[in-house]
Amino acid sequence: MILSSEDAGIWILPVVFLLGAAIAAPVVCLLLAGRVALRVARSAAAGDAWRALTPGTWLCAAGSAACAAGCRFTVSLFTAPADWLLSLTLVCGCFALAAVAMAALTAALNKHLR
Repeated sequence: MILSSEDAGIWILPVVFLLGAAIAAPVVCLLLAGRVALRVARSAAAGDAWRALTPGTWLCAAGSAACAAGCRFTVSLFTAPADWLLSLTLVCGCFALAAVAMAALTAALNKHLR
């Protein structure tokens, strides 16, 4: 069967996926950032804020930053992104990479120290 450009099956699934990702990225970013803030606040209330910086917390922070970097796509759907948003996207992407590295380092230190 030859598919024509009018076949909705070719383009509808990728478009729906991209729109879903564009809508979910800011929401997931806020949820993960809130989770990290709650972990740190809970540990600070217990008297040791450093205890919250586990590999899982770093990975939550990395996921939040990665979703924040994806928010540029969300903004570009509705309007042209401003220059500050492009810079913020770069910073969020760099933070996501750094947080993943910190998660690996924290996991290695925890394994070595125990």
